[in-house]
Amino acid sequence: MPVTVAGCHGWFHPPALPALGRGVVIVAPEGHEALLAHRGLRDLAMRCAALGLPVLRFDHPGSGDSPGERFRLEDARAAVLEAMDWMRAEAGVTEVALAGLRLGALIAAQAASRRPGEVAALLLLAPVAQGRTHRRHMLLAAQVGASRDDWVDGIEVAGHLWPVEELEDLAGADLSAALCRAAVPRVMIMDRAAASARRVAPAVAFEALEGLESFLAPAHEARVPVGAFDRASAWLAEDASVATGAAEVAESLPRPVGGGAIESVLRFGPGGSLVGVLCSPAPGQARRTAALLLNTGANGHVGVGRFGVRLARRLAEAGIPSLRMDLPGLGDSDAPEGADPAVAPDPFADFLVPAARAGRDLLAAEGASRCLAVGLCSGAHAALRLALIDSRIDGLALFNLPAFDRSQGGAPALDGGPPPGERPWLRRPRMLVRRLKAEADRLLARIGIETGLDAPSAWMRRLAARRVHVLLGYSRGDRGLRELRAHFGRHGRRLCGFPLVRCRVLEGTEHALAPLAMQAEAAALIEDAALRLDSVEAPVGANTGHRDRALPGGLPNLALPAR
Repeated sequence: MPVTVAGCHGWFHPPALPALGRGVVIVAPEGHEALLAHRGLRDLAMRCAALGLPVLRFDHPGSGDSPGERFRLEDARAAVLEAMDWMRAEAGVTEVALAGLRLGALIAAQAASRRPGEVAALLLLAPVAQGRTHRRHMLLAAQVGASRDDWVDGIEVAGHLWPVEELEDLAGADLSAALCRAAVPRVMIMDRAAASARRVAPAVAFEALEGLESFLAPAHEARVPVGAFDRASAWLAEDASVATGAAEVAESLPRPVGGGAIESVLRFGPGGSLVGVLCSPAPGQARRTAALLLNTGANGHVGVGRFGVRLARRLAEAGIPSLRMDLPGLGDSDAPEGADPAVAPDPFADFLVPAARAGRDLLAAEGASRCLAVGLCSGAHAALRLALIDSRIDGLALFNLPAFDRSQGGAPALDGGPPPGERPWLRRPRMLVRRLKAEADRLLARIGIETGLDAPSAWMRRLAARRVHVLLGYSRGDRGLRELRAHFGRHGRRLCGFPLVRCRVLEGTEHALAPLAMQAEAAALIEDAALRLDSVEAPVGANTGHRDRALPGGLPNLALPAR
């Protein structure tokens, strides 16, 4: 159940009966590793809860769904201590164990060192042993696409800022020193190699963490180390006494996140299996148009580089409510029955699209009469398919859509790389055939003959008949531009026949829009699309003509051809 701890967003996992008197606080890593590890740490929490351990996991201040713009180490350490107090006061546990991953393991050990002897057990998963080494790795990562001049105030790593003072704080962190001060009676380190762990703390227990590399791989390729997490949860439950009473934990209330916006974590859909965060503007400021934000790849609703959160809060400032939801098996939503717990579902799977419809149902229940569906990569694919089956989708903002029709081949890989199994020598002939089919489909459609030769062209005509606003955005050089060319000509010039379709090529080249500059550019386009949709005078979806009101200070019309 969603809870608020130390002002942060969290999830409490009630224990199976008989409940134990020991609670577990899971301390996540920061930045991109937190995104990659989210599904795995949720799995660990559920395994611990199944053994009778009450479990709390939460987003650090300034990260994930928690309020704030910047992650700070000192705030994270303080939040862990407050989480321990919350477990005792609200969950009724008599002792608390900490379990941390990567930088989260170092933060957990540092928090324990501030209350020597108070932590019952400490589980460290692939811990960062020395802050200065981790800082060096981040500096190397920040060099990609940046210059030394960009480092005056700090660095940016995968859409997350690290100010200079935070890098200095990190450099002074040492796991061995923290463990010596913490005086924790039971410590377990699970890492890829025994030697590395024993150099850190030779007196603690050690187990190998098989599959670490595949666990922290891109979310659509990652595998949760189920066996290792079974052993870890069993170790956390060892020697824990049975609880003497049961505590009632209350779900979190809507919380302010700045700018007058309020966020509520909601369960909805079949059996409450889906999870989303409703971001509402200040009271009395909500417009009639709402945005539905869908998952990117197999990542949770927070988004790569926290883009989902930043976008939702920016839209709220403009009066646009939004729901950033997790589709089945992604983020915090439950997986379909019988799904493999080790892997995420295919983010292009057909069964995800009807689930997205439940998000539109929720927004309608909240009073939104119009809806802009927003997606990046696989999220764009789901948004487009949703618009084709649900007439309540009035606008689309699709970024780096890999392919309009994946059945025709040519769709790039999820990371924006070459299509899996592509034969380069067939690329040009295949492109020529597809363009000829698309052109024939268009010419015949002009005289009223629908042939089905090019499904995307037919889809665009269907959307145009419903007066659906469409924004297509692409990173510079993105392989999805090939698909745009295959169906609609170079730079999508054939889309000029659809007055409500706009296209834009972004300044940056990163497929997932992780850099903050790309996020800001895409967010401005999405905000403008939402305001344009909201400004429509005639009912969207009607067959009557209408004009868009000019928006004071809005972006210029981005009609094709794009640059």
